[in-house]
Amino acid sequence: MPKLQLHTKIVIGLILGAIFGAIFAINTNLLELNFKDHSEQVENWQEFNFLKKDSLTKTYYSGDQLSIIKYYKNLKDKKDVKLKIKLSDGSEKIYENVTAIEKVRTIGVWLKPVGDIFVRLLNMIAVPLVLASLIVGAASLTDLKHVAKIGGKTLGFYALTAVMAITIGLLCVNFIQPGHIMDQAAKDRLLDTYQDDAKSKIDQNVSMNIVEFLVNIVPKNPFKAIADGDFLQIVFFAILTGIFLMQIPKAKSEPVINFFNGLSDAMIVLVEKIMIIAPYAVFTLIAATVAEFGFSILKTLLWYSLTVVLGLMILTFIEYPLLLRIFTKIKLKDFFKAQRQVIAVAFSTSSSAATLPVTMDVCEKRLGVPNKIASFVLPLGTTVNMDGTALYQAVAAVFIAQVFGFDLTLTQQLTIVLTASLAAIGTAPVPGVGLLMLIIVLKSIGVPEEGIALIIGVDRLLDMCRTVPNVIADSLACVVIASSEGELGEINPDAEYDGAM
Repeated sequence: MPKLQLHTKIVIGLILGAIFGAIFAINTNLLELNFKDHSEQVENWQEFNFLKKDSLTKTYYSGDQLSIIKYYKNLKDKKDVKLKIKLSDGSEKIYENVTAIEKVRTIGVWLKPVGDIFVRLLNMIAVPLVLASLIVGAASLTDLKHVAKIGGKTLGFYALTAVMAITIGLLCVNFIQPGHIMDQAAKDRLLDTYQDDAKSKIDQNVSMNIVEFLVNIVPKNPFKAIADGDFLQIVFFAILTGIFLMQIPKAKSEPVINFFNGLSDAMIVLVEKIMIIAPYAVFTLIAATVAEFGFSILKTLLWYSLTVVLGLMILTFIEYPLLLRIFTKIKLKDFFKAQRQVIAVAFSTSSSAATLPVTMDVCEKRLGVPNKIASFVLPLGTTVNMDGTALYQAVAAVFIAQVFGFDLTLTQQLTIVLTASLAAIGTAPVPGVGLLMLIIVLKSIGVPEEGIALIIGVDRLLDMCRTVPNVIADSLACVVIASSEGELGEINPDAEYDGAM
C-alpha cells in the first residue's frame, strides 16, 4: 500500500475532525449551573427567568443558550439573583447562589489543547524566522538599488491585489445585499447575544491615523518589538539591519549573516518536524470549532457568510490564476498543487504568521523561488498583505450598514477601499484581529461600531476561510517577483517534506 503524503493526511484529518465535531457537538439545550460545592445540569427548558429580589429582570427561551450565559456572566451582583426555570414537562425549579452558568463541554472540545500546542509551536517559530530570513534576504540583495527594486515590486503587487480584493468584496455585497435579507428577529437576537463582546472590542479604542501608523513602524526598542511579536516593527528593523550589514567590512558582516542564515535554516527544519503532527492537530482544531459553534449560527448569518465565501472564492480561483497567468509561466495546476499544505495549515490555524514557516518551505522547495527572494517577500507579505481580510472587512462593513438601514454613497464605498487597505496592512497576522480593524472601517463611514455584534458569532469560521487567500497571495507574489527577476527555478509541486511520515 503506497504511503500517504502529508497533505492527504491533513485533508483526512480535517474531514474526520468536522465529522467528529458534529457527532460530539455541544448540546445547545443543555446548561451546567455551578455552585460553590457542586454543579447541576439543566436540559430542555421552555423559559429561563432571572429574578432579583423576587422581581423578574430577564426572560429567555429554548435556544437562547448563549444569551443566558452572556447575561449571567456580565451581571455585576449575582448574590441576590435567583433562577426560575420552567422545563419542557411543565415543572418549575428555582436555583439560588449560582456562581456560574456554562455550556457542557464534549470530547470534541476537550481535545483542542493538542491543536493549540501545534499553533503555538508554529507561532514560536514565526518571529525568529521573520527576523533571521529578512536580515539574510536583505543582506543578499547586494545593494540599496536592488533592495528598493524588489521592495517596490513587492509592495506594488500587494497594493494591486488588495484593491482588487476589496473591489470584489464590494461588488458581491452590493449585488447580494445580505443585510436586507436578514429578518428582524435574527438581528435582535445576534445584537443581544454579542453586544458585550462588541463593546469590549470597541473599548480597545483602535484608530487609523496614517502619520501615527508610519511613525509606529519604527521601533524604539527592537527587542521589545520581537518580544511583543510586532511584525511591522520587526520587518523594519530586520530589513535595515540586513541592508547595512552589507555596508561594513565583509570580515565583520559574514559571521553575523551566517548566524542568521543558520537560524533561518534551523527554523525551516523545525517546521518540517512539527508538520508531522499536523494531521492530528488539524483534526482537534476543526473538531473543537464544529463542536462548539456548530452550523446553527451559520443559518442565521447564511447570506452574509455566503457573500464573504463567494468573494474569497472569486479572489482565490479567478483573480489569482489571472495574475499568475499574466506575470508568470507557471501552470495553474502546479501552483495550487504545491499549495496543498499551506492551505490546510492556514485554514486550520487562521494565522498567516503560523503558516509562514510552511509557506517559505513550499515556495523554496516546490515553486523554485530562491531563498534571497522568498526570505524577503514572504515575511513582508505576512505583515502587510491581507487580501482575504480586506475583502471580509469591505463585505462586513456594507452588510452592517445594510442591516442598520444605511445607504452608502459611492464616496463612502471608496472610503472603505482606502481604509480597508490601510487596516489590512495594520492587521496582525494572528486569529481574530481583523475584527478590531473592522471597527476602523466602520468609523470611517459613520456606521455604528456596535454592529460587529451581528457577525462575531461566525467570525472564527470566516477567519479560517479568509486566511487561505492571505497566504496564497504571499506565495503568488513570491513567484511573480522571482519570475520578474528571471530567478524562478524548477517547479516541483510533488516535493515532500523531509520530516514527513
